[in-house]
Amino acid sequence: MLYRVKQFIKAVTATVTGEEENWVKGYLSLAEAQLFFRLKVYEQRHCIDVAKILGERTLQDREMIRLGLLHDIGKIKYPLNPIEKSLIVLLDKLTQGRIKKYDQLKMVKCYYKHPQLGCELLKSIGAYNHFFLEGIKGHHQKEIKEEKIRLLQEVDNLC
Repeated sequence: MLYRVKQFIKAVTATVTGEEENWVKGYLSLAEAQLFFRLKVYEQRHCIDVAKILGERTLQDREMIRLGLLHDIGKIKYPLNPIEKSLIVLLDKLTQGRIKKYDQLKMVKCYYKHPQLGCELLKSIGAYNHFFLEGIKGHHQKEIKEEKIRLLQEVDNLC
């Protein structure tokens, strides 16, 4: 529970510096950057943190950094504020995931469907290899066996 409180405080106080914006632009295409900067600031902060840790752990593997930056891009379809995000996380825990069936609700759709939405968004703006799209689509799937996607999952859960 303390972790969730820290996560909420981090979300409401999140900022992205101009230097970080330039760092992001150095890894993403113009179309990708335009999508990225449509994310809520706290989501941008999270993705930057994930990307930087992935970079450290993979010797600055450019594809992994890009995957970290774009893994939550589907959240631009149904953006949530930190209170909504906290509420859906709690509801997911309390209902043991049974709330998933109410995907007509914005909060539920964003929480559960953002990986698929992100994959569709990226397909609409460019050509991506199979690994990259699977990383976006599968970053919350427990049965993923691909080592690099499992690393993304690990780092995503840390941040």
